[in-house]
Amino acid sequence: MTRYHLAEAFWFQGGQAVKAIRLSILGATGKMGQLVAKCAGKDRRFEVGNRISSRDAICDLFSNTDAVVDFSTPEATELMLEYGASMGELRTPLVVGTTGLSERHHELMLECSKKAAVFCSPNMSFLVAVLNKALASIVKALAEDFDAEILDIHHKLKKDAPSGTAIMFGKTIAAARNQEFGEVANFLGYTCRERRKHGSIGFASQRCGTAIGTHEVTFAGQNESLKLRHEAYSKDIFAAGALQVTLWLVRQPNGFYTMDDYGQDLLAAGVY
Repeated sequence: MTRYHLAEAFWFQGGQAVKAIRLSILGATGKMGQLVAKCAGKDRRFEVGNRISSRDAICDLFSNTDAVVDFSTPEATELMLEYGASMGELRTPLVVGTTGLSERHHELMLECSKKAAVFCSPNMSFLVAVLNKALASIVKALAEDFDAEILDIHHKLKKDAPSGTAIMFGKTIAAARNQEFGEVANFLGYTCRERRKHGSIGFASQRCGTAIGTHEVTFAGQNESLKLRHEAYSKDIFAAGALQVTLWLVRQPNGFYTMDDYGQDLLAAGVY
């Protein structure tokens, strides 16, 4: 654990001194936490402060900080959110990138969002956000006449399957079809005695080698299919994405935000 005790840092824009964002990182000893610290350390807009591991005291996370970035474990994230929900005045923006979260986590994030700006996404890549937006439009054109299958490929050390991104894509497809995700999601695959159910959304996962992250969505119809694929070549994109989201989130009012909200703002501003 590293606690922040340094003097405030500033950078200059147009001749004016701008205070750097004091950043706390939960999951700081993990691969993503270390990458976030590395990227932030090279960016004058940030000052890396508290570096808290998943085993450290959560209360230290909120000491002398402007924003929190979380790439930890579901257990540590839950402790962070419970602590934030219990605080009289939270105010500190939270960027949650931990995957494998439950409905309990979502409830706690909504509770914290009454006191602070809270952002959650299983994937911090802007192109993944673009793909998720595109899926909604494509699905409305195809309806249920095309079978939907989602494949995610990650390194062999990743614990959760399907990935949070794959589940996000599945929920987007189900919502566009006016379906209940829990009723149409098939995480078990198919047996030789079971036919595919009409309108179901199939999931498959591969955990092998050092694959950073690949997601492929297939829509298969009569004699033709459409495949949409995103492949990450470096985890740096997720760290950089989390920092860009942080810059955006510190300017937002209290509330719960997703990559859709962030992407919509960027597109409206003509950034992409």
